[in-house]
Amino acid sequence: MVSAAGRTGRGASQRKVSDMSTDALYATKRVNGILVVIFRQSQMLNAVIIEQVSAGLKELIDAADEEKFVVDFSQVNYLSSSALGMLISLQRRVMQKKGQIKLSGIKPEIMEIFRITKLDTVFDIYKDAAAAVEAFRSNQ
Repeated sequence: MVSAAGRTGRGASQRKVSDMSTDALYATKRVNGILVVIFRQSQMLNAVIIEQVSAGLKELIDAADEEKFVVDFSQVNYLSSSALGMLISLQRRVMQKKGQIKLSGIKPEIMEIFRITKLDTVFDIYKDAAAAVEAFRSNQ
């Protein structure tokens, strides 16, 4: 189910989010009305990849019926400051949609960057995607 090298988007006619769509950069799935995005790259350092992920996720957020999003970092070992900027941009987009975003699966080394930049106070962060989904469910 992995698409051609590095493509993040699907054709405009296929913008509707499926129950499980997979891509070389990220995968998505729906869990109880929540869209879970799982990053598939172990390193989010390359500016081109970050831009591709950002563009794909912006389209995904705009097209999604869901207003609740979980971004799962469990496969990410390295993260650049550009990736942090992308997250802030995505959060703004979700908030414009009157939605909410939660982060999950952030490794301790990366979590330290979130603490230093105070982004741990900006984002709701959970140990794994299941805990983030449960947090959404318990807040309903």
